[in-house]
Amino acid sequence: MNDRKRQVMIAAHALFVEKGFNATSIQDILDESHISKGTFYNYFTSKSELLIDIFENIKIEIRKRRMAILAGRPVSDCKGFSDQLAVTMEVNKRNNLFALYQGVFASQEEELKQFVKRHYLEELKWMQGRVIELYGEAVKPYSLDLTLVFLGMIQQIIHLSMVTKNELIDLREIIAYGLRRMDTVIEDVQRNEDILIGIHFIEKWFPESTLSKEKKKRAIMKQISSMQKEAAPKQSELLTFVQNEIGSLEPRVAIIEAVVQAMDGGDTLAGLIADYLR
Repeated sequence: MNDRKRQVMIAAHALFVEKGFNATSIQDILDESHISKGTFYNYFTSKSELLIDIFENIKIEIRKRRMAILAGRPVSDCKGFSDQLAVTMEVNKRNNLFALYQGVFASQEEELKQFVKRHYLEELKWMQGRVIELYGEAVKPYSLDLTLVFLGMIQQIIHLSMVTKNELIDLREIIAYGLRRMDTVIEDVQRNEDILIGIHFIEKWFPESTLSKEKKKRAIMKQISSMQKEAAPKQSELLTFVQNEIGSLEPRVAIIEAVVQAMDGGDTLAGLIADYLR
């Protein structure tokens, strides 16, 4: 992305937060970013496309930072998950994501509304997948319920902290508290086989191909975590590299294959990766 386009997105982002999406005109964006209308349309076909690009940039930042946090750690590491969630919330807050969402739902732009809904569901599905990775396949039937309970708990504590202001609670303390409560909740729902929504509720929003891809990716990450436990320093470094590549937006297939071939006992991992990338 060139500097001029980035300048336009920064200016528009600030205007959308301050005035709202509907109340911000393209002329407002031109004036704030000091560009011509022709330059604007070289970058974006519409104001809606500009906002979608802003959302996509936020998603990419979150994805990269979450991936960096987990590098070299097993997927079942609670501290890694806590840090990932804290970073997600901090990036969303810095970008005033809630204000941007409000602007979208106050508009008549159906494409934007569908985009935001999809983003919410994708984040929920990411959380659900992480709950399974943290607590094991046994919690899978309850994983969506557990995700919603966990998020509801910490979001209400955060909201109370923000409303009172003089009683601010550290975000990571809130997340840690929620995770400690999860142990009891998981024990209870498993003992009573208590399912409210179930895992299939959210899956109908995603194509079968997407669900299959995510399942294969989780299997790779689980295998890497297992291998990391007994890996020598050099092997651990290679595993971390593969973990980062698989989690990237555009995995470099040839490099991944070469690295896995150089590993000791990497046949199972190689098979999983080949199945995922084909």
